[in-house]
Amino acid sequence: MAHPNADLLRRAYDAAGTGDLQPLLDALADDVTWRDSSLGPLAGEYHGKDDVLAFFGKMMEVYAGTLRLDVQDILANDDLGVVLTRERGEIVGEPVSWTGTHIWTFRDGRCTEFLAMNDGVYNRFWATRGPGSAASQA
Repeated sequence: MAHPNADLLRRAYDAAGTGDLQPLLDALADDVTWRDSSLGPLAGEYHGKDDVLAFFGKMMEVYAGTLRLDVQDILANDDLGVVLTRERGEIVGEPVSWTGTHIWTFRDGRCTEFLAMNDGVYNRFWATRGPGSAASQA
């Protein structure tokens, strides 16, 4: 039997894959800290649900609706959840795919901190694009 936080994460990712962000937003504490540790245009720290929603809007712009995420595995206990992913999308028509690790920190059944880490393929993709390139403007 899966841990309740694993079930929560599975529901959130499954729904997000169909375009429904509500289960994911419901899983977040109001004061959530959301971090993207990549070198890409989404990198940074976002505070609160409104900022997280803005992050997803920015993600839609960057990938122009092409981002796809496949959950490889979910591990969870009372305090932490780890989601292993395979992700792919297009940046200004150029394909990129990578493996990711999402670390969720829980308090009282809600996520208080989220950290996305992407592999070297993703970071090298962005490192080779200067600030003035079309891809970095996506």
